[in-house]
Amino acid sequence: AATTGRHHRSGEGRTGAGTGAQGVGGFSRAAGAPGTTGATGTTRAPGTTGAPGTTGMAGRTGMAGGFGGRGGQNGWGKMFGSSIASQTGWLYPMGAIAVVCGLLWRRGRPRTDRLRAGFVLWGIWLATYFLVFSAGSVGGHSYYMGVIAVPLAALTGGGVTLLWRAYRAGGARAWALPGTVAAGAVWSAYLAWQYPSFLPWLAPAVLVLGAAAVTLLLMARAGRRFAMAGLAAGLCALLAAPGAWAASVLDPAYGNSGMGTVGPAAAGRMGTTVRAAGRTSEAAFTAGRAGNRAGGAGFGGFGAGSGHLTAQQSALLAYTTARRGGARYVFATTSWSTASPYIIGAGARVLPIGGFTGRVPFPTQSAFEQLVRSGQLRYVLAGQSRGFGGGGTGGTGSASAVTSWVRAHCATVPAASYGGTAGGSGGSAATAQTLYDCAPAR
Repeated sequence: AATTGRHHRSGEGRTGAGTGAQGVGGFSRAAGAPGTTGATGTTRAPGTTGAPGTTGMAGRTGMAGGFGGRGGQNGWGKMFGSSIASQTGWLYPMGAIAVVCGLLWRRGRPRTDRLRAGFVLWGIWLATYFLVFSAGSVGGHSYYMGVIAVPLAALTGGGVTLLWRAYRAGGARAWALPGTVAAGAVWSAYLAWQYPSFLPWLAPAVLVLGAAAVTLLLMARAGRRFAMAGLAAGLCALLAAPGAWAASVLDPAYGNSGMGTVGPAAAGRMGTTVRAAGRTSEAAFTAGRAGNRAGGAGFGGFGAGSGHLTAQQSALLAYTTARRGGARYVFATTSWSTASPYIIGAGARVLPIGGFTGRVPFPTQSAFEQLVRSGQLRYVLAGQSRGFGGGGTGGTGSASAVTSWVRAHCATVPAASYGGTAGGSGGSAATAQTLYDCAPAR
């Protein structure tokens, strides 16, 4: 740890700890290339030394929902990488074939043909976002993929109906259904195989169901009555893997990714070892999980997800509430993730500075100083807990400017006064926070 030369009215120096933990959404440079070691962490408190970056994800997948590698989120092929495709891409083959068949088979129909209009609508929706995400940066925000899931679901429903009717009608088009089932089963098995430690039987089961479905559909074409059984087996083959991923939220080990991620990808986000393509890699969010337990920022800057305050948080809230006087806010904080448990869990009036990223110019430094001078704000909780990209001790933006002013003009409140720890209210080096009293000197 390194001691800074900041001076407070209490005359005490401030001790900071290095926090070179990997960031979220591609904002930190700590994410390494596949199989390499990440660069030095970039999130540092003033006057401190960042710890070395974490080890990059090995193999093909990169971080679940995250960085690098063919499974990561770099390049035009990112949507086919296992980290994204395992979230919303299970039905890619069905969606693509449904669009092609729907438009080709309905060509020549009147302009008002509703079925063709549906395929046009959902097809354009899917293609638009697919291209946008392929060209742009998705970062660690897996919930963005919700706009891909919607058209895929619609195209799957419409596609199954279209292909089934064509199958029953006979002719060359009848081969489209068994072909689609085979392609979908192989694709699902491939994705499931990227995470062999998660339900290792899933990929073989999908292949068996797919093979059974194709066999039954082909037998039915030969005149035997196995068509409905083939359709049922085909649907099971297409939906088994995404169903297992979705159901994983019922397991506490996978139920809270913080980014809408499910399955082993969610577990990897929270610091659990994930095996992808047979190689082991540690997600670099262990510090975030520790912060959640300590009452600071949760994973990637998220606050405690339970909606309940920890004992330390309750003590800090009681201390500031009892001494706020006529202040409008109980306290201000330089991270929305720090403010969220107090707002959600206790309904406290806490002012998060800098918005989601820490760079939103609200309040500005001058406006903040006016809040202090007018008695509307007395306490400020500042430290390492960060939002996505700037709140906290480093970087630029509203939160950084206010933090610098607070440390220069406000007095440090001893942690023992409100039941905190010597490292600050966060309780660990990665999430250590300090409470400041900005009341005018008397």
